[in-house]
Amino acid sequence: MKWIRGQCLCGAVTLVTGAELAAPNACHCAMCRRWQGALGVYTSAPMAEVTLTGAEHVQWYRSGAQSERGFCRQCGSKMFWRRVGGEDLDITMGCLEAPTGLTLAKHIWVDFKGDYDILDDDLPQYAQSSANAQPVKPASAPPEGTAAPTTRTGHCLCGAIHLSITGPMRDISVCHCGQCRRWHGHAPAYSKAKWADIEMSGGDQLRWHESSPKARRGFCGQCGSSLFWEMIGRDAVSIPAGLLEAPTGLKLRHHIFVADKGDYYDITDGLPQFPASGGNSLPF
Repeated sequence: MKWIRGQCLCGAVTLVTGAELAAPNACHCAMCRRWQGALGVYTSAPMAEVTLTGAEHVQWYRSGAQSERGFCRQCGSKMFWRRVGGEDLDITMGCLEAPTGLTLAKHIWVDFKGDYDILDDDLPQYAQSSANAQPVKPASAPPEGTAAPTTRTGHCLCGAIHLSITGPMRDISVCHCGQCRRWHGHAPAYSKAKWADIEMSGGDQLRWHESSPKARRGFCGQCGSSLFWEMIGRDAVSIPAGLLEAPTGLKLRHHIFVADKGDYYDITDGLPQFPASGGNSLPF
């Protein structure tokens, strides 16, 4: 039996399972992107075959009439999705230890993908759920020359925290580092803005986790949505693109820390890849 292990970023919640895990799917729905700040890439196992340590640190948010999402209340790591009263537990691929031995199988809910997403692999794509459905034609590339809105708005999944950004925002960098994947559940797509250009309501619900001596990560204490990654003391902050209302007018420009990427997916969009930081290849 092969044992698969995983944990949240701070280590308060760990899991182990010997179950045969399902091939992961990449979910492009707005709820997953808003909650995780990344695509919702999940595997699945019978709940009875998953052993959790630190389950008291898992906070569940009811995101639908029959579904709920679990995150670590200490660090904000996105870990689980389940049907209320169901027997299976969906587990984010990013929280699992490598090697997982799994391979991404398909894209679902592509009708709701971000206007910055590029889908050019050969995997099946489904307009919404793949249950009793046929694949659709591959989604088109984001249009060139889309006008950027003068003000971008966004909010966490539960709506407790709202952002309004009136200044310029940086185009998107996808980070594949182990910390980001563990915290978001998959590689996140980050834009960036100056703090001076951000108005925030509901800031009393904002929670911070210091993920290193130099950086911290901000999330909603009610629903767990990823909101910020900040180099402490800087005048700008990284913001997941999935948090923003469409159209964002942003473009995906490159991939960073690809030397640390997960084993369950490939990067096929042809954009520049950096083994570590991208340096000064994008502004601020």
